[in-house]
Amino acid sequence: MTRLTSLNPWLAAVAVALCVQFPAQAQERFTVSIPGVTDNRLFTSAAASDAAGCGGKNQSPALSWTAGPAGTQSYAIVMHDPDGQKGLGSDHWVHYGIKPATRQIPAGVGAKSALEGVGGSNSKGTTGYIGPCPPVGDSSHHYIIQLYALDLAPDALPAGLTRAQLLEKIKGHVLKNSSVVRRYHR
Repeated sequence: MTRLTSLNPWLAAVAVALCVQFPAQAQERFTVSIPGVTDNRLFTSAAASDAAGCGGKNQSPALSWTAGPAGTQSYAIVMHDPDGQKGLGSDHWVHYGIKPATRQIPAGVGAKSALEGVGGSNSKGTTGYIGPCPPVGDSSHHYIIQLYALDLAPDALPAGLTRAQLLEKIKGHVLKNSSVVRRYHR
């Protein structure tokens, strides 16, 4: 019994330390989400490409995120389909230079020039969002939307970077990243 009593102050100190640490860690969590939708759900047809037979309106999804960590100067968004082009991958959206105070973007702005920041080049060689359009009969393709918190000023990178070029340029500048996955099939 005396041994247990002598451990109690130590256990109390550990418990206090853990209670202090966990709230601080929770505040540092950086997450991106599509409002009103859980991860790994199917895109609505509105998000799909408006190309012939794709059935959509080419509307980028709405996104919201928590504040990046201290030192965040800008954000970058990449939407990549690793199943596209027969497993070689397709880039549907590359956008960066988003101001650090921004925490959300509405649906549909990815295909318009109204979105703050700089447009990169997607797999079709254009800037802006291009919606999903997997081949008919393919299994659901996965669309990974990644948000990067960067220590780069919003005007630090040139326009038109491809996903590969962007990832190379931000190497060593990513403070945190978060992702959400959507699926689509025809």
